[in-house]
Amino acid sequence: MTFQDEIAAFFADYVDAFARSDANALSELWEPVGLFPSPSGNFAMPRDRFRDHCVTLLDFYRQQGGVRPLGELLSATELFPDVAEARMAYRMQGEGGQLIAEWEHVYILRRSDRWRVTLTIADGEMAAWAARGAQL
Repeated sequence: MTFQDEIAAFFADYVDAFARSDANALSELWEPVGLFPSPSGNFAMPRDRFRDHCVTLLDFYRQQGGVRPLGELLSATELFPDVAEARMAYRMQGEGGQLIAEWEHVYILRRSDRWRVTLTIADGEMAAWAARGAQL
């Protein structure tokens, strides 16, 4: 499997876990501690807290009318052996397939037993939901 295939497969699993509302599967796709730079400040979150965050995030998506997440891998670059940068485009669809929100996300991944997210920059998602008037 090529590097591009591996990263595409990782994000297929990632989007699928969101689509199934599986907070446990999502949290397992992260390193034990994930980093979150944001416009309001940087923070780190251990996996168990991130799992709880996923539950909250999935509830938030449902409250916004989202029923189907779609993701497209825009780019993936191997920065160093077993370290990658990836950019994803996401669209959240509601009932009937209408577009609820769309954004881009940047990730840094590291491969140990498998690829896992180490860091994400979610500014695009935060801006997309704020533009809809959602309280984050």
